[in-house]
Amino acid sequence: MEEKDETGGGMHLTKGRLEGLSDCIFAFAMTLLVIGMNLPDKATLVQSNAFALRFLLSLWSDFFHYILAFLILGAFWFSQHLQFHSVRVPDKIFIWINLVTLMFVALLPFSTSFSGDFSGASLGAMVFEANLFLIGMGMTAQWWYATTSCRLTEPDIKPEYVRRVLAGNLVVPAVSVICILVALTGSLWSSALYMILPFVDYAVARHFRDQSMKTASVPEVPKEK
Repeated sequence: MEEKDETGGGMHLTKGRLEGLSDCIFAFAMTLLVIGMNLPDKATLVQSNAFALRFLLSLWSDFFHYILAFLILGAFWFSQHLQFHSVRVPDKIFIWINLVTLMFVALLPFSTSFSGDFSGASLGAMVFEANLFLIGMGMTAQWWYATTSCRLTEPDIKPEYVRRVLAGNLVVPAVSVICILVALTGSLWSSALYMILPFVDYAVARHFRDQSMKTASVPEVPKEK
C-alpha cells in the first residue's frame, strides 16, 4: 500500500509498512542473538555434570554480550517507536536512512557472536562496540533529518522534546566511543562500560526534566501595549 506525498512530490511507502519492516528486523536480530551461541558437536561432549558445568561457565562472555545486545536493541526499538510516532509521512531519504540503520541492526548477532568467540582479543569487543555505535548514529540521523525545520513532523512539535530524543539517541554512540578507546588500550573489559547506560540515560532524562520545570516556573513578562 502506498500513499501520496502531501507536497505532491511523488509516491511514498506508508509509515505503517516501514514500522512493520523495522519491527520484523529488530525481532529477528534479537532472536538470532541467542542462536549465535554455538554448542559443540554431541560426539565431543563428555556426559558428566562436571564437564557440562565447565562448558556452561566457559560461555560467560557469550551470555554477557547476548544480554547487553538484547537490552540495547530493545532500547533502540523503543526509541525508534518514539521517532515514528512523530513522523507524518516518511520520504525517500528517511526510508534509506532507516534501511541503512536496519542493516547494522541485522549485523549485530554476528558482531555479538564474534565478540564472544574472541573474548581474549580487544578487537572482538571493538567490532561489537563499533556496531552499536553505527546503529546509534543511524537512529540519530533519522531523528535529525525528520525534525530539521519540521521536515517530516508536525510544525508544532516542541523543540525541547526534539532535543531530548536527540540526546537520548546519542547516549549509546557516546558510550561506544569510550568503550572503543578503552579497548584500544588493550583492555578486555571495555564492553562492561555499557552497564552504565541506564545511569547515563537517567541523567540525560533528569536534565531535560529539570530544564522543562525551570522553564515552566518562569512567569511570562506581559507585553507592553
